[in-house]
Amino acid sequence: MANTLGTLATATIVQEALALVFTKRPLLNSISMGFTDRNGSPIAAFNQSVITRTLGIPTVQNFGAVVTARADVDVPVTLDQFKEVAYNYTPQEYSGTNRDLVREAAAPLAIALANHMADAIASLWTIGNFPARTGADAVANGSTVTKTVKGAGWDYVHLTDVRKTLNQSGVPEGGRFYVANSNVHASLLTDLRIVGYLNNQNNAGAITSGKLPRVSDFDLAEYPALPTTGNLCAFAGTKDSTVYAHRVPRDPREVIPGLPIPGNLGVVTEPRTGLSVMVLEYITLSDLSITTKLIWMYGKAVGNANNGQLIVTAA
Repeated sequence: MANTLGTLATATIVQEALALVFTKRPLLNSISMGFTDRNGSPIAAFNQSVITRTLGIPTVQNFGAVVTARADVDVPVTLDQFKEVAYNYTPQEYSGTNRDLVREAAAPLAIALANHMADAIASLWTIGNFPARTGADAVANGSTVTKTVKGAGWDYVHLTDVRKTLNQSGVPEGGRFYVANSNVHASLLTDLRIVGYLNNQNNAGAITSGKLPRVSDFDLAEYPALPTTGNLCAFAGTKDSTVYAHRVPRDPREVIPGLPIPGNLGVVTEPRTGLSVMVLEYITLSDLSITTKLIWMYGKAVGNANNGQLIVTAA
């Protein structure tokens, strides 16, 4: 790939947009993400199967015993989705203002990309993908049911109940999250046991910002567009419950070396998260419109189905 920071006029602006992705949809911080191969490359082939690993918990045993194999599981994810998001400005638009139209487009691009990623992930949260648990802890503790039914009044007690269910199911305590639709999130915001400063001084202004603090070992996030399949209203789990793999396609100039491109083409990577997109920017000579496209491929998969809990409004 070409040096995108030197050739792409919008490289810095696209980086800003990619940085906003995880801010606009915090739930993405709680999902097992894969953005590069083992060699660090973000480039892959369409329909390629990439591997994401979920980590198992080792067993404590007597000294000198035969070492048991780790329970890590390789989760194959097929990059079967090829997507783009773009914006276009006509000469009348960019000639009629001194505003930085390209920079103004950064936030809408980030929201579009973030929402699409969130939708793809949330579509996996169904009873078909998270069936009854069969693990030893879940069976022993009577916690095989992966659905918590609650039609209203979601509050601190509800969160502690979900926490207890995960604990009894042998779900690891680190990195747990709880993603809710707007009704559930609003209900949690009215519980002073959650947002009251005297009870939780980590709330960081939940009343003024509408963003909930970490409660009952859950990172809490709202997603208004959470699917309602199976009466779903929230989902709780750990990072490895759901897997998302994201790559960029090959540069066409690798197929035909020296091929001229009527514009600029390159890959932009957000340095903190590693999220990358291919960026194509060009002018259409027939009408002098300016187009910028963000292009990427992705795949999704259920990780460790034991580590997810569906919260539904009706059984």
